[in-house]
Amino acid sequence: MPGNILKQADGSILADNKYLIMGAGTVENPYRVTWDCLTSASQTYIPRLQQNNIPQRVAMLDGKWIRIEGYMAFPLMLQESSEILAMLNQWDGCCIGVPPTPYDAIEVKLAVPVKPGRRHTYNFGTVSGKFKVDPYLVENWLVGLYQLESASIQSDM
Repeated sequence: MPGNILKQADGSILADNKYLIMGAGTVENPYRVTWDCLTSASQTYIPRLQQNNIPQRVAMLDGKWIRIEGYMAFPLMLQESSEILAMLNQWDGCCIGVPPTPYDAIEVKLAVPVKPGRRHTYNFGTVSGKFKVDPYLVENWLVGLYQLESASIQSDM
């Protein structure tokens, strides 16, 4: 869905007069994206209601390198993890926090596996990698939307 994408004098992007995106979308200088920008796709992309418009401010990130802060959940009972879930809200997979929606979670594939820290079920930090907008549907119900590949994390683990 077309949007209003303006390049600012400082090199940042102002999308739809609301979402400020810093960086260049490269490995060396990834876009710094907010959850507010990513979750805004929920306003126009709802496949079960035949609303299939991904906003340009989100679609333009596809294939670019991004960096985002959030909570990270590791698979339990593993010695090291090559995949994590980055989320807007804290969630332990069961009882603590708010379960993520497809709009506020990113499936992350790490370039190098990491060993979970003592607080690995709800760690907060920054994750960087190559972003993909890749809707995963089950009978028109959106199950997943975002992926991050070749990623690395910076955290207090």
